[in-house]
Amino acid sequence: MPALVCTLPPEAVAFIAGGGRDVDSERIAAAKALPAGAAVTLEDDRGNEVGLALVDPDNHRLRVLSTPADGFAQLGGAVLAWRLERALAWRKQLDLPGEDATYRLFHGAGDGLPGFTCDVLGRFAVLYAYAPALVPWARQLAEAVRGFTGVRGVVVKVRARAGASSVEQEIVGEAPPERYVAAEHGVPMEIHPLGGLNVGLFTDMREERQRLGRFVGGGAVCNLFSYTASLSVACARAGASSVVSVDTSDGVAAWARGNFGRAGLDPDDKRWRFETGDAVRFLARAEKVRERYRLIVIDPPTFSTARGAPWTLDRDYPDLIAQAAVVVEPGGILWLAANTTELGSLSRLVVKGLKQAGRDGAVIAQGGLPPDYPTVAAQARDRYLQIVVVRLG
Repeated sequence: MPALVCTLPPEAVAFIAGGGRDVDSERIAAAKALPAGAAVTLEDDRGNEVGLALVDPDNHRLRVLSTPADGFAQLGGAVLAWRLERALAWRKQLDLPGEDATYRLFHGAGDGLPGFTCDVLGRFAVLYAYAPALVPWARQLAEAVRGFTGVRGVVVKVRARAGASSVEQEIVGEAPPERYVAAEHGVPMEIHPLGGLNVGLFTDMREERQRLGRFVGGGAVCNLFSYTASLSVACARAGASSVVSVDTSDGVAAWARGNFGRAGLDPDDKRWRFETGDAVRFLARAEKVRERYRLIVIDPPTFSTARGAPWTLDRDYPDLIAQAAVVVEPGGILWLAANTTELGSLSRLVVKGLKQAGRDGAVIAQGGLPPDYPTVAAQARDRYLQIVVVRLG
């Protein structure tokens, strides 16, 4: 079968030459006829090869896995193994691998594997393919992950662009249990690898969890959108006088209680509360009864309909920040996160929220993705995580 070839316009060629690896194919006429998931040679208008890519029409992308400088004649297992070996070497330099350790093994274009990400979560791994057409390549990657890392099995999940009520997934190697315990810097966390897209621990927050404790100051902490309470556990271990974890799901609250217990914190201790409910209503009640917190942690979803009405960061986050600011004690801290490239500057929303609350504040720290989440400089939108920490007057 002859090799598939796609001729790119000059702007796409320049994008790849500048380090770009996720080529927008929506306006490339030649790309529309290419079969989904196919390996294709990319050329400029003079017939010079500029890259080898996978066709991802679901996301309107040509995923460039190799350029002529890499020395590969075609895409295949050798390219995938080479990329994975380089990715693992970087994680070893960061001293991340270890027994029951949790970390991102490779992160899309930043590791030369656009369209794929993979987390090692203790004895197993979860590998995400960003379109169904990429799954055959994800299977090859999963086999390589087993060989290079020694994990027992890899769960391959399809992270569809539009989202899905159920997640397509398959297992390469040994099937993991429904639940097991992995560790982050020695702190045990329960993992559900066969659940939905989210398995219980977001590895992109690892270093933020390490730093969060310095803001506790022995005071009361409120963690909104607490999920499985990994941030709450960090605050409790750092000496908080009390921690309340707020989430909308009873099942997640039970999971959170279990994580407290696994970390050596008695979940029945009255210092640790697990509230099932809406964050906005919780803050309204806290204001009414004059509760005050030393630290409020807010890591909200980008979009949600949990309250029966759509929640969006850009529109609704300033109101939430304002509500939280009202119940932060003088000199207390708001720790704020946003997980989207569509938002622009989180600091802009902080200004709006504090103004609405009539509070002044100083930004004392900012953060983002950790070093095991590399992104290419040419794709600034890939750096989706923003952290802003504000000390209120």
